[in-house]
Amino acid sequence: MIDFTGCILIDARSAGSYLPRQLAIVASLARSDTTPFSLRIIDDTGDPRLPCIAHRFGARLISVSSAPLGQRLNDAIAPCIGEVLVFPGIGDASSAEVLMQLAIEVAAGEFDAALLPTLHRSPLQRLLVQIKRLPRGGGLCLTHRWYERIGGCDPNHNSGALDELLVRLRACGARVKAGAPR
Repeated sequence: MIDFTGCILIDARSAGSYLPRQLAIVASLARSDTTPFSLRIIDDTGDPRLPCIAHRFGARLISVSSAPLGQRLNDAIAPCIGEVLVFPGIGDASSAEVLMQLAIEVAAGEFDAALLPTLHRSPLQRLLVQIKRLPRGGGLCLTHRWYERIGGCDPNHNSGALDELLVRLRACGARVKAGAPR
């Protein structure tokens, strides 16, 4: 039995053309009566296609002011009441089942946060990620309590906002799981 609530947050600007694919992966978690997730798309672009896309996938569109990613995430999370926050990453979250299992482990207190596994990239993509030409792409799942405890995302960070959040989580002693769920 699932006894927690969660919020899946996807930033439209960061996701870019991957947004529909990301939504297709996680939409089943927000649509099902047996899963505890709300799905939110964070938008600072004003793209007129986004309301239709949000509706199609059962997501709530959250309009925020144009700012670095860290600030956009903080603005969108402020009204969130979920116990678990899920950031599927940019472009390659693996599956809804994996996201759900990691969220259950985090909600149960087995870990304070978990890195979401991503699909394997080509050697060129891995190299570009390492030299910071592409975003890492990996997602993150953490308790809302830890998000609040460390002060949320750094509002000045853009593409590295989640990476920087992860560094602070580890520095503060959060138990972070890296890898697939059990």
